[in-house]
Formats: sequence, structure tokens, C-alpha cells
Amino acid sequence: MTSLGFPTNSPGVLSKIPRTPGAYLFKNETAEVLYVGKAKDLRQRLSSYLRAGADLPGKSSLMLKRAVTFEFIVTATEKEAFILEAALIKEHRPKYNILLRDDKAYPFLRLDVRHEFPKLSIVRRRQRDGAIYFGPYPSGKAINETSRFVTALFGLRTCTDSVMASRGRACLKYQIGYCSAPCIKAISSFSYRERIREVRLFLEGKTSALVNSLEVQMNEAVSKLEFEAAAILRDRLAAIQGITESQWIVVGMDTDLDAVCLAMEDEYAVVSVLHVRAGVVRGQEIHNMTFVNGEEEGAVLSAFLREYYSDNPAPPEIVVPFQPLDVLPLSEWLSEMGMKRLNSSKVRGMRRKFLDMASENARLALSGARKEGLAGRVLLNSLKDVLVLKSQPNLVECVDISTTGGSLPVGSLVAFKNGKPYKKGYRHYNIKDVTGVDDYAMIREVVTRRLMASQKAGVPDLLIIDGGRGQLNEALGVASILGLSEGLEIVSIAKERGGEGEKIYRPSWVEPLFLPRSHPVLLFLQRVRDEAHRFGINFHRKRRDKLRLRSGLGDVPGVGIIIERRLLRRFGSLEGVRNASFEEIVNVQGVSNKLARDICSHLRK
Repeated sequence: MTSLGFPTNSPGVLSKIPRTPGAYLFKNETAEVLYVGKAKDLRQRLSSYLRAGADLPGKSSLMLKRAVTFEFIVTATEKEAFILEAALIKEHRPKYNILLRDDKAYPFLRLDVRHEFPKLSIVRRRQRDGAIYFGPYPSGKAINETSRFVTALFGLRTCTDSVMASRGRACLKYQIGYCSAPCIKAISSFSYRERIREVRLFLEGKTSALVNSLEVQMNEAVSKLEFEAAAILRDRLAAIQGITESQWIVVGMDTDLDAVCLAMEDEYAVVSVLHVRAGVVRGQEIHNMTFVNGEEEGAVLSAFLREYYSDNPAPPEIVVPFQPLDVLPLSEWLSEMGMKRLNSSKVRGMRRKFLDMASENARLALSGARKEGLAGRVLLNSLKDVLVLKSQPNLVECVDISTTGGSLPVGSLVAFKNGKPYKKGYRHYNIKDVTGVDDYAMIREVVTRRLMASQKAGVPDLLIIDGGRGQLNEALGVASILGLSEGLEIVSIAKERGGEGEKIYRPSWVEPLFLPRSHPVLLFLQRVRDEAHRFGINFHRKRRDKLRLRSGLGDVPGVGIIIERRLLRRFGSLEGVRNASFEEIVNVQGVSNKLARDICSHLRK
């Protein structure tokens, strides 16, 4: 592959573009990638953008007004161009591409089968690390319930590797039958592996094979007069059969597939993915797509399939209501990801019912998204009117300071996009240049550091400061010094004192604004401010606790993380350790006589 770059207004540039497959990128003056595309014939495709008088849809026209240069990468085949486009979109997340909105990462169950005694853990992203992943699950509640049920049912361990390695006796879970206690070798590695095999069958939906296996084991145990083992297998079998009977939908087919449906209207697009495993509907995911105005349904569906299955395992069959754009390279790529059939025609029987179910859920989700979007626009317009802003504040950020008596002060910044929390915009700031309790100086430092990064991160449409007139003036002073006064709107909100209500300050207002307690603008400002406070307090607490632990126990030679945890678990707190006697401390597992004396000496200095 080769890569070349040109100015978008370069004369005769089209003659320099080859008639070969490849991908192309448009960039703005700061080299930010605005749009990524692919083509079977690069010259033909790019000429539709670059030739004089080209009739372009609104999104492409807007993109070209901001584009300064473009770059193309030649590939050997159309399929290579398809794969390259997907990789570039994933890397750059261009503003003008159709994107899967990533504000929700559905959780997975992870089983690290490389470990001698594997355990289940909950993760948000799949990795290529040799572990087995099950899911995604539609909600945190669903995955937590499944993890607890499976772990207890099959007696899997829950402790960490370090705790397991240092444990001298089994925990309470073993005594009540919820753990097989591999920590004390109460179960052999071979027997534990057999349980892991059963766990895999259960989580993969192969319950009929699992039931047959458990029935055989139970009958063998009975024939050997091992009635206690047989009773355990009987209870496990009954629990699995009970769960299987209460599955959402069970159909007369033994197949794995995803039914994927799209609902679109105006700038809204919602995709429903219905997961069917071994003929059982295991759950559903709802995803929102961004920047779809003016796009064909086939293009949006193709973009979703490409992005979704680059992060999630593809089942043998994917059923869709119509043929997506670029179906041939897309099908080739999906087949490499594990799919055997992309079914988009003559869908009948249960497959049609699955599609209809996914379609109805997508339609309902679209209706909800439209109502939510309308409510968000109403709120942002109210913010603009009430606070007398120049434009609608789509991106709102808030700065808060957290400190305890001047120690370990931290600044927090949270972001809200279109009225919702935008976690990628959250930031922590350790206060570096201020000593003592000086809230104004801390606000000045945090705002300076945030706005100094504006060349890369941009500036928000509205910056909220937690505080009164003084804190507002500090932020205004920073914006003035950095030359951002004209483009940055700032407001501060001061907490209620004496029952008079919360005060809202703006630079040009002589008096603060008091809004009714139920006013949506006040409620939104309070919500953003409170989120910044929560975010900052949590970070401050972690720093404080870490410092207290390290200065109290971690500094004692011979006290590592495991001993530290045992001491705190045994005595409840650092103060409890300090008040404990030598005899009590030396009775903690792993603490020698010398180490107990060192701990007592260190804490009582």
C-alpha cells in the first residue's frame, strides 16, 4: 500500500489520483481527520468531491468547506480497501462518518481458561488474550445475576490469585457450599476443569448437552453409593432445568444467529441486535448511530455491521431486513470474523419472527430517542435564553475543587454533551501551584490548565464554575489572558445560604439570578455541578486513603499489600491496627514476631 497527500484546491489534482481501489481521508487545517471513505476506483470517487460545480449532499458539502487536504491510500483489492476504511474509522473516529455511538459498552463474562483454577469476571471490552468471553449482556443487572448464579451453582472461586495463594483455610463460601475451595486443594485440578467445561456449556446455551452430562454423573454416583455427591448433582441439575424452562423464548430450531434491524428518521438512527443462541433468544442490544442525516439505509446498516462486529464475535448467521451497502466486501470480511451466512433475502419462518421482533424494538427505541432528543433541545434552548448565551450550549463543562482543610486539593472537570454526561470529557487535576486553602487560586489553576489544552480539546459552549462572583471573575481573567473571552461563555452557581436559593452569576449581570427551585435550567446546572462534586470527591477520597494507608502501614519493611489488607480486614481500620496489642497483631496470618514488633513501633511513634 502507498499513501499520498494533496491540498483539496490543488490544480490538476484529479489526474494524479490512480484508478485503483483504496481508502481516502479528508483533513482540516490542524490535520484532524474529518472523513474517511473507500472506493473501487479512487479517481472516480474523489472526482465526485473535487470537480468544479459538484452537486454534493449537505453533509459532504459541509465537510469539504472545512477540509484543507486529502490523502489516499492505494490497496490491491476492494476488500482491502473495505478493511482499511474500517480500521481508519476506528482509529480516528471522524466527525463526518456514520459512527456507532460508544456511550454504552455492554458487559461480557470473561473466563480465563489458561489458569489452573479459572474464575468468572465481568469486563466491558473483549481482548485477544486467550480467555473466553460470553455475552454481551443487555444490562449490568443481568450479567451480575448470571455471574453470581453460575459461580455459586458450579462452585467457582471468587478470590483473587494473591488471596488464593496465601489462604490457609477455606472461606465461608466453601462452608455453605458456594465454592469448591481450590485454595486448600479441596478439589483436584481435573475435577475443577470438568466444572469449567460444564460452565462453558451452560453459558454457551448448550443446556441439553449439560443436562445429559449431569444425569450420567448423577446416576454413576448413585450406583457407587456416593449419595452426597449425587444430591449435589441433583440440585445442580434442578437449578439448570429451572433456568432453562424460564428462558425468554425457546424455539424449535438449534441455531446461532443475530437478527439486526435498523430504524431511521431525520438525524436519528437506532439499531436493534437480537441474539439467538441454540434456538434461545438470549437478549437484545440497542445502539444509536450518529451523523446519519442524508444517508441511505444500506450505508448506515453497513457501517453498523462493520463497526459492531469488529468488537464482537460474529455468529454463524446474521439476518438483516435488506441488503447493506458494499455487501460483497462486507460479507467477505464478516466470513473472516466467523460468519457463514449474511441472510438478507427470502427470510421466512422463525427468522422472519426474529426480524419482526428486532424491528419493533428498534422502532420503539427510535421513538424514545426522538422524544429524548426533543427534550434535550428544549433544555438547551432554555439554557440559551435564560443565561443569555450567544448559541445553544451543546457541550457544557463544569469545574469544581475538592479539599479537606487544604490537604490534597484536587480539581475536577465533568462534561455534558447534548444534556447528557460525556465521560470522555471528564478530567482530574492535582493542584500543583497552590498551598493552603485558596479556592480562588485553585479555580484559576484548573481553568488555566483546561483552557491551555483548548487547541487540542477545543473549548466548551458553556463553562460552569462552582462558586460565586469571585470564582467567576477568576475564570474570566484566565480566559482574557489566553485570548478566549470572545468565544467562551462562563457562568457560576453558588450554593444556597440562608434559604434564599442558589445564585447564578453571569459576567454582564449586576445582580445574580434566582430561579424557582423546579426550573429546568436550575435543575440542570445543579445536576452538572453535583456531578463535578461527586467526581472530585471520589478522586480526593482515593488519594487521601492511599496516602493514609501508605504512610501508616506500607512504610513498614515487610508489610506488602496482602499483609496490609489482612491487618485492615482484621482490625477494621488503621486506628484499629494502632490500638491492637502485639499478641493480636502477631496472630494475623503471615505476621512474624519481628514484623509485629516493627508494626507496633512504627504506628505508635
